[in-house]
Amino acid sequence: MRRIKYILIIAFLGTFCESNAQAQKDSWIKTSWNNMVAHYNIYFNAQQKLESCISRLADKQKDDFNSIIHVFPYGSEKEAKSIKEPLEVAMKKASKVIQNKPNSKWVDDAYFLIGQTQFFGMDFYSSIETFQFVNNSFKDEKTKALSQLWLMKSYIQQKKYDDAEAIYGVLKNTPIKYPDFKTQLNLAAGDLMVKQNKLSEAVTLLNDGLSKLRDKRLRYRTHFVLGQIHLKLNEYEKANINFIKVLKLNAPYQYVFQANLGMAKSTASSNGQGAQKTRKYLKRMLDDEKNKDYFDQIYYELAKLEFRLENESDGLFYMKKSAKNSSNNQIQKTKTYLFLADYYFNNRQYPAAQAYYDSTIAEIPQDYPEVERIKAKHAVLSRLIENIETIKEQDSLLALSYLDRAELDKKINKLVQEIKEKELFAAEEEALRRDQAMLNNNSGGSTPTPNNTGGVWYFYNTSSVARGTNDFNRLWGSRPYGDFWRYLNKSSMSNVLNGSDESITDTESVLDVDTYNSSQDEEQTEALKDVSNDLKKYYVDIPFSATAQLIAKKKIQTAYLDIGKVYFEDLKEDQKAKINFSSLIEKHPKTEYKPEVLFYLTKIALKMGDTLKANQLSKQISDEFPETIYNQVLNNKEIPEDNSDIEVLRIYQDMYFALQEENYNKIIQLKNSIDKNHAGNSIQDKIDYLFAQAIGKTQGRDAYITELKNMKETYQGSSIGELSTYTLRLLQKPEEQATKSKLFDDDFDDVFYYVITGKTAAEKQVEIKINEFNKKAIGNIPLKVSSLIFGDRSLFYIKQFSVKSLAISYHEEVKSDKQFLLDAGLSNIRYYPITEKNFRKLISNKKEVEYIDQFKSTFVQ
Repeated sequence: MRRIKYILIIAFLGTFCESNAQAQKDSWIKTSWNNMVAHYNIYFNAQQKLESCISRLADKQKDDFNSIIHVFPYGSEKEAKSIKEPLEVAMKKASKVIQNKPNSKWVDDAYFLIGQTQFFGMDFYSSIETFQFVNNSFKDEKTKALSQLWLMKSYIQQKKYDDAEAIYGVLKNTPIKYPDFKTQLNLAAGDLMVKQNKLSEAVTLLNDGLSKLRDKRLRYRTHFVLGQIHLKLNEYEKANINFIKVLKLNAPYQYVFQANLGMAKSTASSNGQGAQKTRKYLKRMLDDEKNKDYFDQIYYELAKLEFRLENESDGLFYMKKSAKNSSNNQIQKTKTYLFLADYYFNNRQYPAAQAYYDSTIAEIPQDYPEVERIKAKHAVLSRLIENIETIKEQDSLLALSYLDRAELDKKINKLVQEIKEKELFAAEEEALRRDQAMLNNNSGGSTPTPNNTGGVWYFYNTSSVARGTNDFNRLWGSRPYGDFWRYLNKSSMSNVLNGSDESITDTESVLDVDTYNSSQDEEQTEALKDVSNDLKKYYVDIPFSATAQLIAKKKIQTAYLDIGKVYFEDLKEDQKAKINFSSLIEKHPKTEYKPEVLFYLTKIALKMGDTLKANQLSKQISDEFPETIYNQVLNNKEIPEDNSDIEVLRIYQDMYFALQEENYNKIIQLKNSIDKNHAGNSIQDKIDYLFAQAIGKTQGRDAYITELKNMKETYQGSSIGELSTYTLRLLQKPEEQATKSKLFDDDFDDVFYYVITGKTAAEKQVEIKINEFNKKAIGNIPLKVSSLIFGDRSLFYIKQFSVKSLAISYHEEVKSDKQFLLDAGLSNIRYYPITEKNFRKLISNKKEVEYIDQFKSTFVQ
């Protein structure tokens, strides 16, 4: 029995041990199986999906070569949205590892991969949380180190540079055996230093990262970044070394081109012979057909080189070539147009400067450096040019109103006949072009060049055109105002002949330009009653009645005053301000603006050091206008009617000086003091305007807009109210504009016209120039140029373009070379493509500004 007992015990123990061994064996097999499935099935597929997304982002990377590019090609938010679905697939696959294989050793890697999908999806808040979780929850050194590295990258993308640098401080002293870790850490840290403008530190880190870097894309990008940094640090030889390495690495052509351009810049700056080498190098680049899309940048660099060498005419030529060859590079367009605008501005050629500022504003990105300063300068010049055009227009209209009716009718009839001839000429020319195009298609021939001295058409003969233009200008205002005895309004005839406005001064001072309606002016209506409807549009703006003439003169006076203020206050051109203020008083000695004009002339005399003249003007104000605030400011005289204004004026002066010193808090304090102690004063509008400027500077854009809206309502119809309205229009957000009901269709499935409007007294010359431009820019495409009277402007329309792309292409040509319009005598220019349907609406409703706003927001992509 005892033996049997022992045998049973031994047998039981043997069975137990064998069973336990089998269980351990089964547990090891199961664990290995789970790890293998988690890795090679689920995690591997997720990783492949993520790598595909990363590669797509890198392929679509669009770098801004105007600044130092990013080391890593992470793409844009737009591109990140385009890979949202595949990123979600990768995230779901990684989640399966966590859910289905929670005991496998790939769980930490799965969490890390989820963090990467969040990173490349631009969800940096989530990626930060995930990488922090991985770092705190798992023990694998490699995974912990990588999670901290990508946590650092996430902070860099969020521009939390201090947090990123703190993590780098920890990681750089941590011994990590993972082979590529130090390389990636150095590159990320170098990128961080570039973004903080710590360029010398960035160079060291990026060079360390390059030493063992195997990824070709990162190699050429890093070398390019180093080239840019050395160029910025004036280390031209080192810059060239890195740019050459970009070329040797067979980088995509955009990097090859920019590297060549970088070498050209460094060569130009390196030594005395560098400029000559650079000029030849850049011109060779122009001979390479592959650089066609980059001609704007090459011409821009050539222009800057010539300006630096003081070859101003060559520099201007190349800069205009840059504008003409502008591509889809919005930054480069902005730089070129802005350079030309600043050039003309600094040379005091304000009409040309305003035209190029127009182009700049149309292209400039909202995050462009000093964008608000550029917009402000554009607004000032637009105001200047608008007033200059007002004077020209109203002077011309007044000159016409002084003519005898028979002579005026003769002039109008001649104009109508010229318009009909132009339309006939354009129609025949279009038919000729179409016939010639058909012949070319059949025979491969080319369009003959018109004879400049004796062609069939009148406009081919340049001598005839010149004679006709001179005759046109002579008839429309070049003759002296000696025939005022033919003035339609006989009651005002003697005053006009004597150059005196004395009899109408009192009436003029109470007229409101904004509320005047010519249709309610009986004398104006009487003058137009015998005019046929088809000719009325040529007469309607001519001021026939005494009231209409007073309105025209008041517009001229206001324009002279505003021009003087722009020159004095904004452009600091004292001499030009003096000329315009003096012209106002000389031409309109009884103007209601005389005390204000004398006040400005006094200030100008003081600035110029002409104390004698300043004293004379100051005495004149004291004698003629003793009760005005201008006398109070200049002569410290009390105003008996309202002594309270003395203290207000003193405070207002303090506010004005505070604005010049950018002491905005003081302005707000002084405004509160005025509201408390001097409510109802006579210069409250000016005080409120200074206060609005201070609010805008201290409380931001929205608060500024609120103040301007209040002022617009409170001072409606005054100069301050108009200024507030204009400023609001400049500040209005795109989303606010979008809420406005649309006056025009957004359907572009239609033929297109192209419209150019402006102010001119030589429509014929403008049409000739447009036809010449069309031949040069478009070639054999048959285009017809016609013109219309469009309110107070001339409208030229070119038809037609069969598809949107042709209209856009023509628009780019006009925008890059609109100097020809200025040369033709057209000013205050607007230009845009428009569908035939919208063109009919435009002619009907005259809402040009509204169409241009809608065009910019919906048509331009």
